[in-house]
Formats: sequence, structure tokens, C-alpha cells
Amino acid sequence: MKALSLLVLVSFLIAAAAECPFSHGNDGGNGGANAPPKEASPPKHDSSPDYSPPANNNTAPPPPASGTPTAAPGASPALAPAASPALTPAASPAPVPAPASSVNKTNNGTLSPDYYANICPNLESLVQGAVRGMMASSPIAAAATLRLFFHDCFITGCDASLLIQNPNNDDEQHSSENMFLRADGYKTITAAKAAVDADPQCANKVSCADIMALAARDAVALSGGPTWKVELGRYDALGARASDVDLPLTTEDVPALMNRFSAHGLTVDDLVALSGGHTLGATSCVFVNSRIYPTADAFLDPGFASQLQGICPSNLDPNTFVFFDQSVTSFDNNYFLMVQQKKGVLFSDSALYFDSSSKGIVDKFAADQNAFFTQFVSSMVTLGRLGLKNAANGEIRTICTKPN
Repeated sequence: MKALSLLVLVSFLIAAAAECPFSHGNDGGNGGANAPPKEASPPKHDSSPDYSPPANNNTAPPPPASGTPTAAPGASPALAPAASPALTPAASPAPVPAPASSVNKTNNGTLSPDYYANICPNLESLVQGAVRGMMASSPIAAAATLRLFFHDCFITGCDASLLIQNPNNDDEQHSSENMFLRADGYKTITAAKAAVDADPQCANKVSCADIMALAARDAVALSGGPTWKVELGRYDALGARASDVDLPLTTEDVPALMNRFSAHGLTVDDLVALSGGHTLGATSCVFVNSRIYPTADAFLDPGFASQLQGICPSNLDPNTFVFFDQSVTSFDNNYFLMVQQKKGVLFSDSALYFDSSSKGIVDKFAADQNAFFTQFVSSMVTLGRLGLKNAANGEIRTICTKPN
């Protein structure tokens, strides 16, 4: 009963959660029988400049008390945190060395962890303080912030184009693929930008793209995951278009996903490691129901499928969420243990264990958390180099939500 109550109440806490850090679904993809129902209409996040969530979602309710009773049927301990979720950020472990050299030369310039050493020497502590504060007030801030970074980089590069809000809503943020990005992630970036600009030495000298990269790293590290030196020196995009958005789908198998990843110079190791970002957060039943109704697909453990049916009603409720693993607010390798046991929540999760190119990597990460952490760091560094802008085709935005 203790685990059941935690699942139900923490599911309420996560009712505004990011759908998942590293993939998405929409009703217009090519997912065939596994595609989310077309009648599903995901809720829109508020688009005001300060990213305030809807009025009934302004603040998260307090953490659930251990052992709080509940009569809700169908909830399963398998999807609940192993104990009371770690709503207080975990202590940061020792840094995992970045596999890249300290300076990375790209077609568009040079990135370096020391880029702001003389421009804004307190940058990293300012961003980390803002992220820590958001995580203390919202159990979904880490997952939402990490997912923003992936979505931004995978569209037109790591250029903070995702943050732009066009007057006609024809921007990346308002595309159907990004409708489940949650306000907590945007608010984290807004808080970090405000903290940086409050330092006179730093004001309007740090790109929104670099703030996003630092915040994603801190979200992982403060959740108990690895930390690393973030390469800096990015410029912000000059604009954003909804038509540019073309993200991996939750309904795709490994070959389809690799078509997308390889186009960005990413490997199958990167695909599996970045999918491990699902260790944080939850997903809407919008992306689960087609796997369990009218019957469960063959990639799901039958008992686990029954548990999912107990959480996600057949009459779709997009505001009901499912945890990806048992340690919903801790960055660890539990996600891979779930995938091994045919308990991947999304089809794209399950697919990793049924493809010969990725199965062995899942096994390695499930057996060795340090191996996962090391590859995750390498993959995040590589991801952070995508589509870099320079002074000729970019800028340092004074307000992250609109071009200068």
C-alpha cells in the first residue's frame, strides 16, 4: 500500500511533467499500429514570456507523506519510486572526465569550457544556483530542463531557438512535437538567465544557448548523475520556425531512430545513452495507450502491461502520467534494468532491447552504471556541438524569448 500511495500521489506531482527527456510522440508520425491515437489533443503550456504554467499548475503540491493511504485501483509498485522520491537534489558525484579535448574547433568557431573565464567568471555557480533552486521547488524541473536541451539541439542545433516565441506562434515551441515540453524547464532557464544578468560583469554577455547547456548538465549532476566540463561559446539563433521541427518519435524502432541520429553524426551508443535520460521524469498515457489497447504489444512483459492498463485508462486521459523507472527523480541506470525486463514504457524504449545493434549496450549499461555515466557524458558533449552558430549568423540574445 505504501508503494501504491506513492505512485498515485507522485503521479499527481508529475502531472505537469515533461513527457520524456529524449524523445517525443505526435499523432502525425509514421508509427503505424503503435502511433498515439489521433484524437489525442495534448495540453498546451502557457506561452507568456516568463513561462508561467497554467493557473491551476503554478506550484507543485508538497511531497507525499510516506505511507499515505489511497484507494485508487490499478496502481503498481513496479512503476513507483522504490521509496519516497528524492525531491531534494542529490549530492553531486565526482566529475566524469569529458572525452573531448578542452577546446573543440568547429566549422563555426571555437568552444571551450573556459570561454567565459574573463567575461563572466561566476557563470557556472550562478546557473547552478538557479537550477538548484528550481529543483528544490519542483520535482520535475530536472527532467524538463534536460529535455529542453535535447529538443533544442536536435532541431537546428544548440542555439536556443526553442526558447523563441513568435507573435504568430509559428515557432518551434508551439509545434505539435513540442507541446509536452513543460513550463518547469522553461522557468529554470528563465531563472538562470536572470541570475546571470544580475551580475553586472555578466549581463547580456552570455548566450541563452550556453545557459541551456549548463542547466542541462546541472540538472543531471544535482539528480545524482555525472557532471562534466561544458564546452561554451555558443551563439543564439536569430529566429525559429515550427516547420524546422522534426524530432525522433516514440513509435520508431532502432533503424528509424538511427536514421535521425546518424544524420547528426550520432552513433548507436549515443542513441542508447541519451535514451537513458528517461531515468528522469515520466510520460503521458498519450504515448502508452496504443501499446496496451486493445491488447498489449509483444515487446511488453504481460504483467507490466497489466500494470500500465491499471494506470492509463482505455478512454485516454492525456493528463495521466507513467514513470519511466522506479527512481523517478534520481539519475541512475534503473531505466536500463526496466528495458531488460521488457518494462520499457515507450515503444522506442523497448525497441532498444530487441535490436542486435543496441541490445548489448543496454546490457552493459544495466550492469555498469559508471559505463552508462561515461558514455552519457560523451554523448552530451557531442550533442552540444550540433549546429553551432557564429557572430555572422547568430547573436547573444538579451531576452531569450525573442531575437534582439
